[in-house]
Amino acid sequence: MIIRASIVLVLGIVAVSRVPWQELLAIREIAVKGGERIQAETVLQRFPIQIGMNWLTADTAAARQALLRLPDVREAHVARAWWGRVLVTLVEREPLVVVQKDKQLFWMDSEGVLYRPAERAFGPVVVEPDLIETERGPRLADLFLLVPLGALLTSPGNFLNRIATVRFEGSTMKLSLRHGPDVWLTAYDVRGEVLRLQRVLRALAGRPVSTIDLRFDHVVVISEKR
Repeated sequence: MIIRASIVLVLGIVAVSRVPWQELLAIREIAVKGGERIQAETVLQRFPIQIGMNWLTADTAAARQALLRLPDVREAHVARAWWGRVLVTLVEREPLVVVQKDKQLFWMDSEGVLYRPAERAFGPVVVEPDLIETERGPRLADLFLLVPLGALLTSPGNFLNRIATVRFEGSTMKLSLRHGPDVWLTAYDVRGEVLRLQRVLRALAGRPVSTIDLRFDHVVVISEKR
């Protein structure tokens, strides 16, 4: 009888303590930091960890992988911040330029990754660059091209608005201006070449120029419309 009573007593203690411990281990808050263009609601809709789940056994690694599948997320961290609290920290992609690939428009980020379709062109469009496939999506095959692109996109004044498309042919950058002409310049000193181009355009104002080639030192090669 004594042994049976002890067993009943122990089982009774376990049964009573089970409910409050479940409540203590439940996730009560999920905090999202770092999202400016991505709304917290969008993150939580795709987030496999939910309020009420067990805080100790929640799979933070799987939750991170789920967030990395969101197109606008470049990096994500998921951590147990404090008892019952989960902290999500996001690093968003920085849109750099619109790229045309196979007649479709995509946003490309500052790391050269094409990450989401673009509804329309914003500024110059990079046309048919060479791409490679990565785990995070198509990416520029030659990451060096991010350097001349960055220099072009920070051109002084309103000159950027005059550029319709950009093409790369090896180390040559071809600019097609909205109202002409087409311009060839070297990709190694885009900032200096753009300043040089602006001087040339002012000097040629009013002339029916079809192409300008700035790839040669101290020489500007011009062809005019016939």
